[in-house]
Amino acid sequence: MTAFTIKIIAITTMLIDHAGAVFDLPIETRIIGRIAFPLFVYLIAEGCKHTRSMEKYLLRLGIFALVSEIPFDLAFNQIPGQPILIDFLSNTNIFYTLFLGVACVYTVQKIWEIRRPAMWILIPFIIITAMAAAEFFSTDYGYRGVLFIFCTAMVSKYKLAQLGVIILFSFWLYLPRVMAVDFAVNPVPFYMLISCLLAVPVAAFANGGRGRPVKWLFYVTYPAHLLLFWAVALILS
Repeated sequence: MTAFTIKIIAITTMLIDHAGAVFDLPIETRIIGRIAFPLFVYLIAEGCKHTRSMEKYLLRLGIFALVSEIPFDLAFNQIPGQPILIDFLSNTNIFYTLFLGVACVYTVQKIWEIRRPAMWILIPFIIITAMAAAEFFSTDYGYRGVLFIFCTAMVSKYKLAQLGVIILFSFWLYLPRVMAVDFAVNPVPFYMLISCLLAVPVAAFANGGRGRPVKWLFYVTYPAHLLLFWAVALILS
């Protein structure tokens, strides 16, 4: 399975998830969407490993974080009858999370390359700072999302370790919700956990191939589909 195929799976499930959120569709759409984020984290980790320039990679993520915030707020953060509010500092989109996660990976790698053990003491502070920034900006998945990206990228040379990270973070994200409710009354958190874990076999079948060279597919699709969903919801309302 190439990176292109995984990207298509991730984007498709993301579209289903966001359609469910914007148009108030049955909860099954949100359950299906839980597979998307772990796959994007896996792709981001692979991107960190293979990119020719981490600086350009970070720049792209940062630009699209800002560009995507407008359609993100329109689609998810608007209250009917209230003035349109675009806020770049709170309840921010997934590109903020991806940017902070990759920035954490980049900074830690630079410190590690210095080969001075005295500098390594800075690494925990960098990770904590990135996680705190995610909480400050109220990003999608917050500090756990940033740590998920960092851990997956740092073990990107070892497929089994990456799969283990996905499993651990899936349980971290959803097991508390599962334990907090009675399955007979509300099985949704359990199904969300299972959906998130489905990213594991998908990543396991990755063959390391790039597939079709569509680097900009996710970058463009994310803000474009949010803007489209918002426009359709506006018309329907």
